[in-house]
Amino acid sequence: MKSLRTIDLKDKKVLVRCDLDVVDDNGEIKEHFRLSSSIKTLNYILEQGGFAYICGHIGKTQEPNEKFSTKKLVSFFDKKLINRNFEILENLRFDQREEENDENFAKELAEGKDLYVNESFATSHRSHASITKITKYLPSFLGFHFEDEIENLNYVLKDPKRPLTVIIGGAKIESKKPTIEKFLNTADFILVGGKLMFEESLKNNAKIIMASDDIDGMDIGPKSVEEFQKYIFESKTVFWSGPLGKVEDENYRNGSIQIADLISKSGTYSVVGGGDTLAFLEKNNLIDKFSFVSVGGSALLEYLSSGELVGLTAVLNSNG
Repeated sequence: MKSLRTIDLKDKKVLVRCDLDVVDDNGEIKEHFRLSSSIKTLNYILEQGGFAYICGHIGKTQEPNEKFSTKKLVSFFDKKLINRNFEILENLRFDQREEENDENFAKELAEGKDLYVNESFATSHRSHASITKITKYLPSFLGFHFEDEIENLNYVLKDPKRPLTVIIGGAKIESKKPTIEKFLNTADFILVGGKLMFEESLKNNAKIIMASDDIDGMDIGPKSVEEFQKYIFESKTVFWSGPLGKVEDENYRNGSIQIADLISKSGTYSVVGGGDTLAFLEKNNLIDKFSFVSVGGSALLEYLSSGELVGLTAVLNSNG
């Protein structure tokens, strides 16, 4: 790993790509865990005498506007960082060249900086200027949380304590199928809930245990929770991605809350992730029930299914 711990940061100007995409359609900050995941790296840079240029995106590519400006995040970082030796760059997606992976945009971002740090695991599946192209122009390194992401996911993928139980929820089979297929080769059991519990293509596999009852077709039922408990309590490692019900409706979040509680009580090593899962856990104060929580959504599934991310490869192949 190309870690910050290997270099002298004193008086260095460091461009840090963070995950700032935490604002809802009304312009309100909807969750803080992704913002917090970068604090250890940022404070280390400041402690070592460096200056941090925090960059990232909010929402889709669009014209500059106040609602999706990164400036509304300044107060959060003011409270969390040890000093004021930082600056937050404006929303990268206010410039269409970010998503175009434009060389000139990457050069502009690099101008006046000494180093680049990728602390945005959640966007590192995208070939955008601040993720991949930037590594051509600055010595590049991984942030501490990014390192933790790779370490924990590699543990689940390559050398978990067994039995390994994988819990998969959500609504879209197309996004989860490559991950399920990958785990069919490595997991001992795969427990399936959410809308996927009705997916015919997942049935009739000895490793896959489908939820056996439901609440209005919107949540796993008590019989499923009881059945899943047996596998969770027998496991040494649990990986979970995707809510097991329509958790945005309080009538259908009970199954997911019960499973989170069971994982916590089991004492097993647990890794959880996924965009919807993360939002649900933070909203219901469940983050601390797990050994490690990934900030990734699509990036998490990409890494689990392929073992690669373009943002990770770009840093590892850079000249820094």
